[in-house]
Amino acid sequence: MKPFSIILIGLLLHSTSSFSRDLGNIIQVQRKIRMSDAEPISPKEYFVDMGSRDGLKEGESLEVYRSIPVINGQGGGPWHLMRVKIGDLRVAHVGETSALAREEQGRNIASLPPMEYQTFMLGDEVMRRTVLQPEAAQP
Repeated sequence: MKPFSIILIGLLLHSTSSFSRDLGNIIQVQRKIRMSDAEPISPKEYFVDMGSRDGLKEGESLEVYRSIPVINGQGGGPWHLMRVKIGDLRVAHVGETSALAREEQGRNIASLPPMEYQTFMLGDEVMRRTVLQPEAAQP
């Protein structure tokens, strides 16, 4: 029985080391401070809790979602959470356990539902955008 348990533990450790996550969260938001009014406003940088060990690569696109509470209009029923896509991030740098991403241009804020904070924020969920790779042509 002991050899079986050792093999099972080895397989579990191996499978978790090559695990690829598709979901994560924004864990930090920062912007470089301007030293004068003449300097342009730098873009916000978003750190996500996914990195190279999760299969993330530079240049990848991440979709950003937020869960918004929605009241039940049927006489005080429980609230529900509605998951809404609020935009996209592009990965600029990848570390082993985290990555730095910046907002992609072209986000239409008018198309979003009413929210207190319409830009990306700490705790927003990020999801890798999966793209099907074309199959190699066979000779």
